[in-house]
Amino acid sequence: LLRDIMKTIIHSYAVYRLFDFFMVAGTLGLGICYAIARYLGHVSTFCDISSLVVELPERIIFRMNFSLVGSLLAAMAFPMHSMLSEKVGGCWPAVAATSQCLSGLGVILVGACGPTEIIAVHLLAAVLGFGGSAIAQIIYNVILYGQDKANIPDSAKKICAIRSVLSVVFFICAICLGLCEANIIPEEPYGHIFEWSLWFNLLFWYWTMKFDLKDFYVGSGMDTLDGETTPIQTAGRVPLLL
Repeated sequence: LLRDIMKTIIHSYAVYRLFDFFMVAGTLGLGICYAIARYLGHVSTFCDISSLVVELPERIIFRMNFSLVGSLLAAMAFPMHSMLSEKVGGCWPAVAATSQCLSGLGVILVGACGPTEIIAVHLLAAVLGFGGSAIAQIIYNVILYGQDKANIPDSAKKICAIRSVLSVVFFICAICLGLCEANIIPEEPYGHIFEWSLWFNLLFWYWTMKFDLKDFYVGSGMDTLDGETTPIQTAGRVPLLL
């Protein structure tokens, strides 16, 4: 029925722009927090990311930034699921999108509950944030390569290679961080370095998804039905039609 309804698109928004904002916010916001904390003497040169959510005023910026980045990460799972479920089918797009959502919720919770508040909740948030993305990366790496070969064949292998390298580095950093927590590798400064590397690796890996969603838009429009107009919200690939 909806295909027979005349629609007028008022405005459309490129979804891939969210990945640019996600990358900038996750990098610049954390950098600002670190600069303030270092200037005020709240942290040493090498510190945990979560050390920036302990003292004021950087704690305010950290919580706002991680809430924003985590929300974007969770929200971007929905267009990814929409695109992949249509093309691939099966349960794997849903599993990957769910893992991505959990990762976003974990990032939000890391900012909401610092290590000096409820440490168990903070650790759970960190596991969700990094663990959810680890699962999502494995699944996305496999199913996105097939889509890229069909949609962007000239750069599919290059993008897949970049994602694969990022995933390998991500897992190496995660393993090394675990060894630091087990006191097998010195915590100072290597544990801090591996943790920060995990974060920036996560940001950069998700940023590459913009190439898969470059034609995906969210639009606002008007339905024309029986001479009346009704606002609609829709999403899809160009042209923006249901």
